[in-house]
Amino acid sequence: MKNLRYPAIILCSIITSCGQPEPNQTSQTATPPAEDTIAQMPGGGPRPNSSTNEQLFRTALSSFRTAATAGDYATLGKMIRFPLQTAPKWSRDNVPTTDSDSAAGQVSEMQFARFRDKIFTPDVKAELEKEIQSDIREIPAGAEDDYYRRLFPGVDSAAPLYEVYHPYIDKSRNAESWFAFIFGKVGTTYKVTGFHSKWPVQ
Repeated sequence: MKNLRYPAIILCSIITSCGQPEPNQTSQTATPPAEDTIAQMPGGGPRPNSSTNEQLFRTALSSFRTAATAGDYATLGKMIRFPLQTAPKWSRDNVPTTDSDSAAGQVSEMQFARFRDKIFTPDVKAELEKEIQSDIREIPAGAEDDYYRRLFPGVDSAAPLYEVYHPYIDKSRNAESWFAFIFGKVGTTYKVTGFHSKWPVQ
């Protein structure tokens, strides 16, 4: 009977070790990696965040409204990506004629002082003080519309454009009118890259 002692001890030892996880095993109930961690993993890559772009745009728009309504052209000049496109917005039907029109509508930084009062008219300044959600439209990156596609060079082509559109009554002409500013992402901020209205700037 004394000889059975050792096999029993060995068997008990084997059973005990089978019930214990190996040191390198991970529990199935481990907390999944946070999104920030996933972005740092190989192959994870940064995830596009449209809300971040929208926040940057909203911040730029607020500063732009303040500068425009105050007539602070020095600040406005820094918030515009030149050359600024001011040609009337064209459609698919007149794409073949837009080469000359779009070139003629570009306002350089040197020309800004000459045309700024035609862009920031009293009506435009007054309308910019109004903040209406429905007036803001997101133009996705890779938009096929020729007008918007031509505004992407010089801005972040992976980020959306934002168009601020305002219809209003032109009291001087007693007629319905409208204007729109288009913002594109330049570096880590949004700047005005296009302007179109019912009445041409030049």
